Amino acid sequence: MIDPHGPSLRGDPPAGSDAAAPGRRPISRRAFLLAGGAVLAGGAAVATGLSRSGEPETPPVTAPTPGTPAPAPVPGSLDAVLAEADRTAGRRLLGSPWRAWFGETSEPWSAIYVSWLLRDNGVPRTAEPVTLYAELQRADRSGSTPEPGALLFYSRGEVNRPHHVGLVTSVTRGVPQTVEGDHPFALPYPERFVRRYARPWEDQALISYGYPAYA
Repeated sequence: MIDPHGPSLRGDPPAGSDAAAPGRRPISRRAFLLAGGAVLAGGAAVATGLSRSGEPETPPVTAPTPGTPAPAPVPGSLDAVLAEADRTAGRRLLGSPWRAWFGETSEPWSAIYVSWLLRDNGVPRTAEPVTLYAELQRADRSGSTPEPGALLFYSRGEVNRPHHVGLVTSVTRGVPQTVEGDHPFALPYPERFVRRYARPWEDQALISYGYPAYA
């Protein structure tokens, strides 16, 4: 039996009490429902960041795909020879790989350097530019046109008696750029080094070319 003098089931204040405490306003049904919805939405947002075990889910980390290194040039190919010429430019004879390959020498070594660069191309191991030129001439691989990978021979007398040789690395408007060992001549042999030239350095020399076979 409901006591008519007891508190109302609707939450009305007991009879004889003030309508509301000072500073407080009664919460409407609409405000209550909106507040409850916000709590539910916040809980759903938290729940989506949790795994079934209750721990926050960590997004998978995808390791970067390592770049595929460029394949090494084929030994004896034009690219391999030009790359080795580029790496060794500036190195002197003393302590060089071509001196270790050829052995001790106390003579001009431009042909030693070139034959070392072309050691995988069937070129003879020699310190004589004449030997290199004769080998290419016998194989009908000599001429007068510069091209990358050609050997440039300097001669002061007969063309087939060269005294110096270098490797053509590029050609610009018909002018060959070279890498050549055994420079400058004022230094002792062990101190001479591999030098780059933007054009043939000996203007008075007869110039001819030999064309090695590349892989």
